[in-house]
Amino acid sequence: MTIRAATPDDAAACAAVQVRSWQATYAGILPQEHIDRRTVEFRTAQWTERLRAGEEDIFVACEPDGAIVGFTSGGRSVEAVEGFDAEIGTIYLLPEAQGKGIGKQLLRALSAALQEKGFKAAWVRVLSDNAPARRFYEKCGAEVVCETEEDIDGFIYREHFYGWRDLAKL
Repeated sequence: MTIRAATPDDAAACAAVQVRSWQATYAGILPQEHIDRRTVEFRTAQWTERLRAGEEDIFVACEPDGAIVGFTSGGRSVEAVEGFDAEIGTIYLLPEAQGKGIGKQLLRALSAALQEKGFKAAWVRVLSDNAPARRFYEKCGAEVVCETEEDIDGFIYREHFYGWRDLAKL
């Protein structure tokens, strides 16, 4: 497995990973119509813009043949979370790539990049009902920072914010 910085050419692959991951992860948690609206085309447009903007660090996990099986992104915290200056915005893996240590490799690459830019601590949000993701963050050493509610398409969901107060320990 190779972890590398993403390029704008990776937008469609990142979109495909995100859509498949959403379909597998959020079925039964989010309304199906919400999941279905997030198409590969919709996500490709988003990732093309984000990768071109270069405002965040984005890393992809690639198989030996170059196929992207996961990615993560992060940068300066977009909302104030006391004691944290960076945010992990995304981490998505294809279902068949989960449980193999790839997610942790991606987080470590992102953590190193954030530290190089002077960031000290990072947080990530996760739907409270997403037990596998919560266990993953806990296994990676994150602690619960706070709980809140999020309005997603008119539905209210509980979220947990997890954080690493020292990125060097991730």
